[in-house]
Amino acid sequence: MYKDSGNVKGSSIRYCNGGLSVADDKSTENQENTILYIRQGDPKDGYAEITVHGGALVATATFYPPATGGSFLTYGLVSQRLEENGIIAGILHDAIQESILAANSSHKPVKEVTIAQSTPPVTGIPEHYLIRQDLLQKPPKIDSEAEKIDWHELSAFTIVHAKDPIAKFIPEVPGEPGKNIYGEEVPYPVQTLPVYTAGKNVISHEKGFFAGKSGRLSIDSKGVISIEDVLLLKKGVDFNTGNIAFPGDVILQGKIADGFRVYSGGSIISSEVLDVTTEVVCKKDMSVQAGIEGKKVGALRIGGNLTAKYIQNCRVAVRGDILVSGSIIQSTVYTMGMIKMGDTGKLVGCECIVIGGVQALDIGSPRGAKTYLRCGTDFIVQQELDRANEQLKHIAVNLMKAEEMIKDEPSDKIRAYIQSLIEKRSEITAKIPTFLPRIDTNDQAYVEVRGSIYPGVEIEICHVPYTVPKIMKQVVFRLDKTRGAIVNEPYKK
Repeated sequence: MYKDSGNVKGSSIRYCNGGLSVADDKSTENQENTILYIRQGDPKDGYAEITVHGGALVATATFYPPATGGSFLTYGLVSQRLEENGIIAGILHDAIQESILAANSSHKPVKEVTIAQSTPPVTGIPEHYLIRQDLLQKPPKIDSEAEKIDWHELSAFTIVHAKDPIAKFIPEVPGEPGKNIYGEEVPYPVQTLPVYTAGKNVISHEKGFFAGKSGRLSIDSKGVISIEDVLLLKKGVDFNTGNIAFPGDVILQGKIADGFRVYSGGSIISSEVLDVTTEVVCKKDMSVQAGIEGKKVGALRIGGNLTAKYIQNCRVAVRGDILVSGSIIQSTVYTMGMIKMGDTGKLVGCECIVIGGVQALDIGSPRGAKTYLRCGTDFIVQQELDRANEQLKHIAVNLMKAEEMIKDEPSDKIRAYIQSLIEKRSEITAKIPTFLPRIDTNDQAYVEVRGSIYPGVEIEICHVPYTVPKIMKQVVFRLDKTRGAIVNEPYKK
């Protein structure tokens, strides 16, 4: 018996009277398939037409009943012929038996029955790192006209914090080869996955990658995962970046658009005018090569020192020193250090609360808003005291209204409200004396004027007031504790 390998393309193999004959190419409908005919022997006998599909992955069969006087096709013959032709794996014996029975009993062909199929290979998965899905999400496209969405809050950056998991390590899943219907091994494929490696500030652990410090997550084209502790904003802050909340240093090479906030857990360096229309906060130092403009609504809070060319129309709170080479105009300034101004430094129309003192060329102006300097005072404690006094004012107003209401409409609800106001007033009143010893912390504070100070400027050192009566030049104001008054002396370089 001739045995075909199943790899001959463009030909069909027929069994005739128990033998084989190779038919012409035209007798094969699909040139990629091999067709086998199985017959008892006589042309009248029942037979099967078996097609081995390309790649020897599947064999299908059509079973024909015998003609009048012919013999029935048997399962044993089909099984034998399949084996003789090398089809030994994945044979569906039940399907063959049922189909032969159906053809013989119904005297009708049973078509296109799958009688053998390969065992598919199992894809191999190499060991890899699976990055947290939320870290890979891209920000939505900006549509500034959309309703009910605060586009300022959408960030173009992915920020992680120290010890945060970044990627999970997935161990290798070995692949398994398959087997075609001839029993030959079918190689298994290996899944192609992105390759990631740990870069700067990323910790590689047996469980995966973790953030070595807080910062911006960066993945380059080679799959190196890094955490940048400096955020460079070449085009400033706008709808393309969203509000900035970064744990490290921020370098601004553009402006902050109206309505956007910036928070830095490190320092901020700006090469442009810093427009503070809402809030800018940094935990360490801030250096602004140009000026700071608050447009009367912005607030700036700094945990270290502030260096700038000028400050205008801004509310500024600084824990360290303020160093301004130019002028501070129409601003409210709080610092727990010193205000040190350059050779042309002018302080005009401002309210300043300073622990250390003030050094400036000129203070005040011949006309315009008054300048007020409070020195030696802890502005944080002063703010707490101011809030307490403001609360007392509100309580007094509400208490007066409630007492008028109860005269016209006595009720337990109003009485309870009045009692709560009285208790709150007592609580705040008792707290106020605790602020006073902590407000004035530096009786060595001073105001140094290298140029001129103008009439009307109010100076207060440790709550001892003084109003400048006339233009004074090159003068230093200090507190004389023995006299309980502010005195002045000539400025010496």
